[in-house]
Amino acid sequence: MNEVTLPRNLRWLRWLRGGLRRAGVDFNQFALIVAAKFQLAARSTNGFGLSGRRKKPTDVTHALATTFLVNLLIGGVVALLLLVPLPLLTQLTFFDTLLFFMFFMQMLSNYSSLILDPRDRRIFSVRGVADKTLNAARLAVVGYFLFVTLAALALPSLGVLLLQHGPLVVLGAALGSLLLALFAFVLSLFLYLLVLRYFDGERLKNGLNVIQIGLAMLMMLGGQLPNLLNAANINLNLDMTTSLQWWYVPAVPVWFAGPALLLGGQALPLASMLTGLALVVTALLLWAYARRAAAFEQYLDKLEQSSDKHQRQSGWFKLTRRVLTATPEEATYYTLGWRMLQSERDYKLRVYPQLAYGVILPGIMALSLIRDLPLRQAGPFLSYLGVGLIIGLATAVFNLAFSAHPEAMTLFRYVPFPTHGLLLRGVVMAMTAKLVYPFILLIALVTLPFNGAHALTAGLLVAMLCTLCSLLYGRILVGRQLPFTKQFTGDKGAQGGAIGCVTAGVSFILIALIVLAGGFLNSYWYDMGLLLASGLATWLTWRSYPQAIHYELTL
Repeated sequence: MNEVTLPRNLRWLRWLRGGLRRAGVDFNQFALIVAAKFQLAARSTNGFGLSGRRKKPTDVTHALATTFLVNLLIGGVVALLLLVPLPLLTQLTFFDTLLFFMFFMQMLSNYSSLILDPRDRRIFSVRGVADKTLNAARLAVVGYFLFVTLAALALPSLGVLLLQHGPLVVLGAALGSLLLALFAFVLSLFLYLLVLRYFDGERLKNGLNVIQIGLAMLMMLGGQLPNLLNAANINLNLDMTTSLQWWYVPAVPVWFAGPALLLGGQALPLASMLTGLALVVTALLLWAYARRAAAFEQYLDKLEQSSDKHQRQSGWFKLTRRVLTATPEEATYYTLGWRMLQSERDYKLRVYPQLAYGVILPGIMALSLIRDLPLRQAGPFLSYLGVGLIIGLATAVFNLAFSAHPEAMTLFRYVPFPTHGLLLRGVVMAMTAKLVYPFILLIALVTLPFNGAHALTAGLLVAMLCTLCSLLYGRILVGRQLPFTKQFTGDKGAQGGAIGCVTAGVSFILIALIVLAGGFLNSYWYDMGLLLASGLATWLTWRSYPQAIHYELTL
């Protein structure tokens, strides 16, 4: 077969030709599949004519450039924190922990559905494409988007390290960042492979979500291990010990500081241990996954299995639909949103980890700050932790635009409905009631024995703030597009990751202010005053939907 002619932006694939052929991959088929996927992403439109404005198809390169700039801005914020004069090991630990968290969060929330897409095999296997070739093409596409994300997040900090410590340290930090990304990517692939191998049906889909959330918890705890255990010799200038300590082994993000320390000639025994851990563990995971890469594609067929279990209407669904909908028409749209969220597996993969971060990350930080306080004094702070869910709300709302079967919503081309805003409002409220309110209710019940009625007022305040953010994000992120009418592609994943990082950063400031003020004041007046103000804003936003949202339902 003649050599495939690749577009200019994909000629980097030729660098992989020799290695892929030695691994048993048909390079020509591989290159054609990758080129086709990028072409489809470039041609993706705003849906099936169900939008609020007409828009030309977006070039995937332009979309990636925009996302790169947004992530570069986020990386710039991290770089500003590195300007604080700290020892190199402390700087690298801080940089790698943040980079690991942000990269891992974007990978699991925005690219897991592309990694676990079972449709490719149905299309390409009948055309003689081997499973190993298809798997390599899938990972190359996802890897390209992840590399762009990593570069944008890491480059500003590498510039700061260059000015402070010179080119050798920066070279080591860059190698550590690449190793970090490869480790996170291969670790997730290997664990996905295990779950796909040993589970079926609904247990498989639930297991994938548990794996993602569990991985996030373990990695964040690993980065916080020195602080949580108080095992590090940290004095007033944050000079972390450079002697060999056992807790460096489970503190996974710290491993990737090893190459920079090694090339910088600092703490050579510790640097050698950390570099060895990063290289050996990553290589072992890569070897273990590569041996079963073809089986990964076969196991993905399990995700197409439908459950025979009948989905019954829960009491929670009936109660929230009665309380949160104003008209029978809106109740119908609420039911539509609820049912779509139940059936959309990819939505769960992209959103559930992000919402879990919203509870886990503030919880870890709060526990590290108030661990020496008596439970009675710490209780008021814990009552407000549910507000951390705001971190994941932008991602949750953004992904309401996508569906595995967007053509199903073309029904609305033919069925006239006068108030388009009610449909979006019903879907957004269904999402909030299904994904957010149960967490808030659980936190309120857990803290009720320690805080009494104050736990309930804090819970009401958190619920109102989350509702306000959901409705605002609905207007901004989905307001011009009928829900569930877009096909999810790699550039959309990059865009969603950038949106998630920006809104998470802004939200974190709001969350810190609310939790700290609520914990220190410990006052009903604080809760009720903020509840009235946020309630008014929520009501005005909720009321604006029917008048402000209109879709051009073109045929």
